[in-house]
Amino acid sequence: MTAKQAELAARMAGYLVATRFPPGQRITEEQLCKEFRVSRSPVRAVMQFLATRGFLSQAERGYFIPDKMPEFGASSTLIPKSLDQQLLDGIARDRARNLVPEQFTEAEFMRRYDVPRSQLLRVLNRLSLDGVVEPAPGHGWYFLPTLNSPETYRDSYRFRILIEPQALLEPTFAANKPLLRQMREDQMSMAASTDPRQLYELNASFHEMLAGFSHNSFIIEAVRRHSRLRRLNEQLVLDRARIRKRIGEHVAIIDAVLEDQREWAASLLKHHLEIASQIAPAFAAPID
Repeated sequence: MTAKQAELAARMAGYLVATRFPPGQRITEEQLCKEFRVSRSPVRAVMQFLATRGFLSQAERGYFIPDKMPEFGASSTLIPKSLDQQLLDGIARDRARNLVPEQFTEAEFMRRYDVPRSQLLRVLNRLSLDGVVEPAPGHGWYFLPTLNSPETYRDSYRFRILIEPQALLEPTFAANKPLLRQMREDQMSMAASTDPRQLYELNASFHEMLAGFSHNSFIIEAVRRHSRLRRLNEQLVLDRARIRKRIGEHVAIIDAVLEDQREWAASLLKHHLEIASQIAPAFAAPID
C-alpha cells in the first residue's frame, strides 16, 4: 500500500466509523469518490484493503457495512500511519503547543522534522486544504488561525454558535430519523468508553450529522472544515463527568429533533455550545 493509499485508508476508516451507517448498508465507489474527492482507482484499492480489516464486508454485489464495526481511534493499529500522516500529526501537535512560529520556511521545517522537500510539500498542501496553512506572499508559509490560544478557541465557539443552531432552522432541513435514533443509541453506549479519540469522533459526527440535515452545502462544509481543525488541534482529555453531561445534552437535542421541535433543538444546541465554550483547555505560552 502506497503512502497516499494508507492516508486515504485512515480517512475512510474514520469516516465509516464516525458516520454510523446501519449494518448491511451498501457503500459504493461513487459515494466515497465524491466524499473524498479522489478518483475510482485509489478508492477501489482502499475499499479492498478496508474489507480485510473489517471496516467493510465484501459480497458479489459490492461492499457493505459489517454487522460489527471495528473500533478506530488514535491508538488503533489496524491501519498503520503513513510517514506523511506522522509528519502532519507532528506539525499540528507542535503548532497547538506553540512550539513552531506562525510563519516559517520549507528549509526550516525540513531541518526541524528531518524530511525531504517532496514529503514536506505533500503535507503542507494537505494542511492548506484543511485551512491550517497558506503560502506566504513572496516566501515561506504561515499558519492560519487555529485552536492554539484562548482567543482563537473562544472565537471558534462563537463561530459555531452562529452557524450550527441555524442549520436546524434552515427551510431545507430534513432529518433522517432512523439515523438519528442510531446516533442516540451510539451516544448512550459511549458513556462507558475509555478511548478519548473515539469519544471525540462520536462528538464530531453528531455535530456534522445535524449540519448535514440542513442540506445547505455552505453550512455543511463550514462545520466539516471546523471539525478538521479541531481534530488537528484540540487536546483530548477524558473527563468522565463532562462526558456524561455532554452525552445527555446530545440526547436531549436528538429527542427534540425527533419530535420535530426544531426551534427548541436549536436553542438546546446553542446552550450546549455556550457551555462548551466556557471550558477552555490549557495552552502553552507563545514562543519567543
